[in-house]
Amino acid sequence: MNILPLKGTDRLVFGTHKNEIQKMLGQPDSVENPNAQDDTSSEIYLYERLGLELYFDKDSGFRLWGISITDRTANLNGIAPIGLSEKEILNAFSGLELDVHDGEFKEYVLPKLGIEFYLKGDYVQRIMINPDLEDYCDRFSEQA
Repeated sequence: MNILPLKGTDRLVFGTHKNEIQKMLGQPDSVENPNAQDDTSSEIYLYERLGLELYFDKDSGFRLWGISITDRTANLNGIAPIGLSEKEILNAFSGLELDVHDGEFKEYVLPKLGIEFYLKGDYVQRIMINPDLEDYCDRFSEQA
């Protein structure tokens, strides 16, 4: 799986409706917050076998707006970040900014690319990719 900053991945494009994602990937292993019942959080499809959590925004008619990746084969610019040490991730991607550091967890971000690396125990455990939110809202907020 290739990560395409601000767009999604080579298979999953931000703005795609959840029904289209289901046609492509099949039924999720589980769904958190079905139909965004709590009215504040997204509906989240978990595809554990694929190492994916997909976030669907209620205000855009349940279109894909966030992708969390734990799949070790996922790559960004030819580099597979999952499992890299903090030193390796810092050497691999210039412009990383430390956003959160609470002792056990660290979060490094590439803000212009909408990418977040979550580290636990000094190793990348998860990658979160996001769209350009201004563009996303302009394109999809009226389509709910």
